[in-house]
Amino acid sequence: MKTNRIDKQRYGVLAMGLHWVMALMLIALVAIGNYMVSLESGDPNRLPLMGLHKSLGVVFMQLAIARVIWHRISRPPKLPQVLAAWERRLSQTITLALYFFMLAIPFSGYLMTNYAGFPVIVFGLVKLPLLVDKDPALVEVAKQAHLILVSGLMGALLAHIAGAIKHRVFDAPEADVLPRMLPVKPRS
Repeated sequence: MKTNRIDKQRYGVLAMGLHWVMALMLIALVAIGNYMVSLESGDPNRLPLMGLHKSLGVVFMQLAIARVIWHRISRPPKLPQVLAAWERRLSQTITLALYFFMLAIPFSGYLMTNYAGFPVIVFGLVKLPLLVDKDPALVEVAKQAHLILVSGLMGALLAHIAGAIKHRVFDAPEADVLPRMLPVKPRS
C-alpha cells in the first residue's frame, strides 16, 4: 500500500488514516458531548468530561485542518464513471459540507468557551489564547450554533454513509466506492 500518494482508484494511507481516526473521534466526541450535557451542572463528572470533550475537539479540528490541506495536496481518486452526474455533484456537495462542519463545530465550541470567559485548555497542558472577550449574551448564541452545526454534520454524515451503502449494495459493482477508503485492498 502506498504511504502518501493515491493510485487511480484508492486513497493513500494518510487519507485513510485521517478518515478512520476522525470517524472514531467523532463517535467519541458525540457520545461524550451528549452524556456531559445530560449531567446536572453540579455533577463532579461534568467538568472533567467537558475538559476531555474540548481537548478532543481541538485535536479533531487540527486533524480536520490537516485533512483539508492533504485533500488539496493529494487529490482524491475520481468517482467511478458509472455514477450519474447528479450523484457526483451530490457527493462533492456532501464532502464540502462534511469539511465545513468538521471545522465549524470545534470553532463554535472554542468561541462558546471563550464567550463564557474561559480559555480552552488542551488535556490540562496547553492553554489556548482567548479569541474573544467574555460576553454572556453570546454564549447562548455560540451554544445554539454548536448544536445546529452538530445536527448538520449528523445529516451530512448519514447522507455520506447512505451513499456508500447504496453504491455497495444496490448499484453495479463498478459503482462501489467503499473499497477506495478501506485500509485492506479487497480481493479482485
